[in-house]
Amino acid sequence: MSSENGPQEPRRDVRTTVEKIRRNITHASKDLASAGKTVVGSTSKFVQDVSPKVSATIDDSLERASETFKRTMTTIDKQTKPQQVKLLKAYRLFLSQQVDAVEKRLKKLKE
Repeated sequence: MSSENGPQEPRRDVRTTVEKIRRNITHASKDLASAGKTVVGSTSKFVQDVSPKVSATIDDSLERASETFKRTMTTIDKQTKPQQVKLLKAYRLFLSQQVDAVEKRLKKLKE
C-alpha cells in the first residue's frame, strides 16, 4: 500500500505547493493593484490641491507684472523724448535679460 501512495504523495505536495504559490501571487497582485490605485489617487489629489494654487500664484504674478509694465510706460511717457529713448532702451535690456533667464530654464527642463 505504501508503494501505491508513494508516487501520488509527491504529486500532491507539488500540487499543494503550486496552489499556495498561485494564491500568494494572486494576493500579491491584488496588493500591488491596490497600492497602485493608492499612489495614483494620492498623486491626483496632490495635483488637484497644488495645481490651482500654483496657477493662482502665476496669475497673480502676471497681473502684478502687467501693472508694473503699465506704470513704467506711464512714467516714461512723462519724460522728454531723448529721456524716453534712453529709458526705453534700458527697459528693453532689462526685459531681454529676463527673457534670456526664462529661455535658459526652458532649455534645462528639456534636457
